[in-house]
Amino acid sequence: MSWPRAPLLMVSSSSRTGPAEGLISLARELRAQGLDARFAGDTVRQGENLGEHLAHAGVPWETELRLSRKVRLGDVLHDARRLAEFARTGRYDLLHAAFAHDQMLTLWAARRASRPDLRVVRAAQRRIDVTPGTLRQRLWALSRSDGVLVHSARYRAALLALGLDERRIAHVPAGVDAHWFSPGNAPELRSRWGIPADAPLAGMVARMKPERGHDALLRAFALLQRELPQAWLVLVGRGEAEQRLRGLARELGIARVVFGGYLRGPGLVQAYRALDAAVWLREGNDGACRGVLEAMACAVPVIAGDDGAPPELVAGTGRVVSPADPSAIAAALLELLGDVGRARRLGRAARDRALEFTPRRAADETLSFWRRLRDLPPARP
Repeated sequence: MSWPRAPLLMVSSSSRTGPAEGLISLARELRAQGLDARFAGDTVRQGENLGEHLAHAGVPWETELRLSRKVRLGDVLHDARRLAEFARTGRYDLLHAAFAHDQMLTLWAARRASRPDLRVVRAAQRRIDVTPGTLRQRLWALSRSDGVLVHSARYRAALLALGLDERRIAHVPAGVDAHWFSPGNAPELRSRWGIPADAPLAGMVARMKPERGHDALLRAFALLQRELPQAWLVLVGRGEAEQRLRGLARELGIARVVFGGYLRGPGLVQAYRALDAAVWLREGNDGACRGVLEAMACAVPVIAGDDGAPPELVAGTGRVVSPADPSAIAAALLELLGDVGRARRLGRAARDRALEFTPRRAADETLSFWRRLRDLPPARP
């Protein structure tokens, strides 16, 4: 029998976006290859029609785990017992954890089960996940996982510099459905936003959190409007920082900025198609940064921050800037919005590059890594 037979992909989140979206895509591709891949997420506080999304993808939801984002003691003890039982009985032979909370549960379960064919993998999502942590506790957990998967070559190098075994670290970029995210126009959406059809338009599609770089983008756009007053900016998404960002836009005197609201499904595709340039400055809780590939697949060039996966995905098809430097961001915006022909040429190149990053490729590379780990002894003493 081929291995793994039944991988469990875990993320303590109720959101259908972020790491969950990548895990669902991975599970769907693996199931198409005959593996009984299943998804486990937050069943305490379900959100955003996650169950409906899983059903549409044809991916079973392991609902016997709670994986609550609130990390309540009762939920943790429940999950530790259930996951250890799953491991001990062979219900799953690979545990793939997206967050630190998930990882600690998998390490506990693996230790209790003592099954030689069980492997534990951590998907280190963000820059902070590839640092030693306070008292080196994060490095301790990573070193006891059978493998660590990262979405950035730079993050793999960081883990090697910490002394981890190179055989147990893999760099696997995200994948994008380039049939769904595809080039086009969105005149109706531009009209709804009140943006002229021929106006140069930049946008950021991201949750409005302090760490995502919206502040720097607004300050950059305030500089840009002095040079290119006909340019517009749209911020698509929602989040706790929205009201503060609206206030900052007013304070900076930015007249041509639109808060486009939260969009998903066909609306999200239309949002990308409406843009002449997309901006992605900092990763969120998903280091795969699939939003970069989604924009690229829609033939939109990306102005990317210079850390993690985005500059590696963009390569020569967009512009890479320091996410903390409004002047550099403004210069990149001026270059693309001031010459829409250049932006479209870069967008076509971005589309061609995005076609290389298929969900099947990401699944094949992940599966190959898992199987290499099967040939190594377990990492735990």
